[in-house]
Amino acid sequence: MNVFPGLFAILANCLCVLGKVSFVKDQSMDMPFPPVIVKSDSGIPEGHLRPLGWQKRSDGKVTEEAKMLEPKQLHEKYLKLKKPVKFPKALQDAPVLKSWAKDENLKEKYGKLNVTVVVKKERLTKGGRIMKFSKFLLDYMYEDWYMSNTVPSEMLEELPLPSCLRCGSLRDSLYETELWMSSGGTASLLHSHPDHNLHCVLFGRKDFILIESKYRKHFDFKENYPNAGAGHSPLDMDMINVFKHTNIGKTPWRWSTLRQGDCILVPAGYLHQVRSFGRGISYTILFAPTPQFEDQNCKKAKQPTKLSEVDFVWTYSNGQRQLTNKKLDAGSTRALLLNLMKDDDKLYLSQFVHFYDAVMLPIKDRLANNKMFGEKAFDILDQPNPKGYLTREEVTKLTPKQLGALADIFNQVHVRKLHDEL
Repeated sequence: MNVFPGLFAILANCLCVLGKVSFVKDQSMDMPFPPVIVKSDSGIPEGHLRPLGWQKRSDGKVTEEAKMLEPKQLHEKYLKLKKPVKFPKALQDAPVLKSWAKDENLKEKYGKLNVTVVVKKERLTKGGRIMKFSKFLLDYMYEDWYMSNTVPSEMLEELPLPSCLRCGSLRDSLYETELWMSSGGTASLLHSHPDHNLHCVLFGRKDFILIESKYRKHFDFKENYPNAGAGHSPLDMDMINVFKHTNIGKTPWRWSTLRQGDCILVPAGYLHQVRSFGRGISYTILFAPTPQFEDQNCKKAKQPTKLSEVDFVWTYSNGQRQLTNKKLDAGSTRALLLNLMKDDDKLYLSQFVHFYDAVMLPIKDRLANNKMFGEKAFDILDQPNPKGYLTREEVTKLTPKQLGALADIFNQVHVRKLHDEL
């Protein structure tokens, strides 16, 4: 008796659940980390053609705090020193850990939203794809996808604002909050951000490798654009060639593993690689480095507890990233420029043009040359002595007329976008 036709029929039924023709990705979360390195007598350097972390034993865990710190404590102990720190179980009582536990709940509440989805093999060449969240939820358990998205405004109400960011200059420098979602094992590039990054895990497991910025050259690090203060390594982090990149085996690194409710602070400029396991959902809060900590609004009786209660520079609405403030004036535009400077003494033309391009993206088809228009907009601020940058003192002395002219340009984006949608 030939059993193969019946066997193939059973397999076909198994593989075609929900219309898929592949297996659900491995959801296990018990992989050992950090790697156990055993010396070999083969003559081949440690970790050759192995993932990052196998080339040298780590220098140990990232520092952990028993509870979330207050804003001033965080600034003094870690931000000022550019030192990472983990906060175990910081969000263990957050209601979102129940309300987002099942994809069905997410689909029912937010399925109609547009989100940005990255295909791993295309992430360096094509960026993300825009699709309905319901489509992503249907396929992400099977496809080589992950979601990387500014948190849609509709979701902000459900995500907690950690207490370390609830007041003072840290609250006033909130730049953006991003939502990450993946399935199975995924690995990021080795990269850094120009802003401080508080990363909190809601579901799944994430392993972090953290490396000081001064070792960037060991990884052929590429800046995103001139004076960006951030970028990535083009190296394959799953297969390090230690014969070609000999310094990687000498580079010190620390590690941290995050599970449900854990948060980690990665300082601005700090190199990090992240590996995710299982059904992973996490969110990051990016906030700009500031020259010093100011404690304004820290003495108020009631402080915000949700992301929906604070202002970020960027928001995500109708499938597009855009400035949160739709009615900029001279004062708020000056604050925007100071935020863009981070803790540096200069605001470079390259930084401004990159920011300008991002602001104009919703109406980019109307602009023949974004860079040219960005440079013209910078001229509004720097007409007397065009030199490619503005100092912090010069930004603070910009006139209401100059700042108002720039505010009018940015505000027009919302007006034109609304007109296009109508």
